Amino acid sequence: MPQPRARRGSSDPFDFEGVGDEARHWLDTAYGANLGLGGSMGTVRHRRLDKGGAAFDHLRIDSPITFSAEPMPAIVVVDVIGGEIEYSRDRRTDQGRAGDTVLASGWGQAFTGGGNGYEVRNTSISVDVLAESIREIDPDMSESDLVFRSYVPVSPAAGARWRATVDELAASFPDIGTIAHGEASRLLGHTLLRTFANNVVGDAAGPRDHRDRNDASQSTLRRAQAVIEERCHDDLSLADLAQACGVSPRALQYAFRHHLDCTPLAYLKQVRLDLAHQALSDGSGTSVSDVAARLGFFNPGRFAADYRHVFQENPGQTLTRSTS
Repeated sequence: MPQPRARRGSSDPFDFEGVGDEARHWLDTAYGANLGLGGSMGTVRHRRLDKGGAAFDHLRIDSPITFSAEPMPAIVVVDVIGGEIEYSRDRRTDQGRAGDTVLASGWGQAFTGGGNGYEVRNTSISVDVLAESIREIDPDMSESDLVFRSYVPVSPAAGARWRATVDELAASFPDIGTIAHGEASRLLGHTLLRTFANNVVGDAAGPRDHRDRNDASQSTLRRAQAVIEERCHDDLSLADLAQACGVSPRALQYAFRHHLDCTPLAYLKQVRLDLAHQALSDGSGTSVSDVAARLGFFNPGRFAADYRHVFQENPGQTLTRSTS
């Protein structure tokens, strides 16, 4: 499909516009499940940005509609732009109005609902992205263990953080196969798990936590530093790093916090910033954007700010000096 800009309230043309059975078939295909769509199916407009592991949709339905959907092959979060929509699942019903965020259903759940015409932004997160995010939080759990305790954000601030994150990622999601794509996917997965109450994100107390703190040794830290040095050009997640060190992600976080007063991913970012500075200084990097993307910085503005904080100049200034 064409690559749309997917921010909330987009006025861009839609990839699909149709009515009736054609619209039902289109949406069933787009979401990979029988949605059981009922109603007159007035004009339906739909546009998608699919970035592999994450998809951002803009959907407008102009007439009353109901749905009785089978479980979908992804988690779908709905940001309501206009109108009202209702979802029922797990003996709970939630309504969404303009400005609200609602989780359509939990993993592997059927759901019902409807609305009298609405406009929404739907963000779909694949099972692979979800599984990786869960593994980083608790390596003993998988996506099949995930249970949501609520289908609305845990707080207004959490909902705002979710929408801001999706605004940013939908506008400039990195290409598949790059380090930046993996970083962006994990950010989306972690943000979802911290937006809606669930059994994965919770209190760390207990025997497992005691074991993790015992594993947070200097030897664990040194192993992690060696792995980062060897693989900093790879798409290296917290779970990958922990597995390479033979400890849990939580133990690795404890080790870095205790011995270096930072997180493993903050340390990895610092190493990558140093490599970016080196590439821009010695001329091996031909442009700031290429260097940033190669080292996993998918947000150019944030990369520039982080770089400036560490090196007291913009990355472009470093590159200009090296080529002058």
